[in-house]
Amino acid sequence: MTGRSHVLIGIASVVAACAEGWLAVSPFVLIGGVFGSLLPDIDTERSTLGHRCKWVARPIGRMFGHRGATHSGLLLGLAVVCLVYFGGAARLHGGWGALCLGYASHIVADMPTGGVPLLYPVSKSRISLWPYARTGGIGEFLLLLCTLTGLFGLAWWSGHNVPIRQGSGIHIQCGLSF
Repeated sequence: MTGRSHVLIGIASVVAACAEGWLAVSPFVLIGGVFGSLLPDIDTERSTLGHRCKWVARPIGRMFGHRGATHSGLLLGLAVVCLVYFGGAARLHGGWGALCLGYASHIVADMPTGGVPLLYPVSKSRISLWPYARTGGIGEFLLLLCTLTGLFGLAWWSGHNVPIRQGSGIHIQCGLSF
């Protein structure tokens, strides 16, 4: 995916998480989500962030290659555990949580465009999602459109008190007014 696509998905993920009440609403949360959505590509100088921080991108790229350690879901999980252990679970409701969410959204968004080593360093095998989409192509655009529609739809739906479970069935309350 392109840097723009990652930023848009990161923003949509943060908006949906804020609407669900998982993240606090603040400028730091939005900034954390945007930065997190660009951070995994710090392993290449051709990325949005790597282009601006070549002194960081070059050594990381040489050590791990593009879509290596920086695209590991296992290492992201370890980072989240460390955040909670050293800073408390409340850290995940602010900017740090948004950074982790943006980072995770980047990893998931790269899965249809060639896959990611999700279990790195345990396994370097790339895990990918169907349908395959070429970076910058029409497939990426369609995946981006579907993802944004889903995430912003979730944010909108969350703001309308839906769904509420009562008794044995699910009852829908929808506060729509026309």
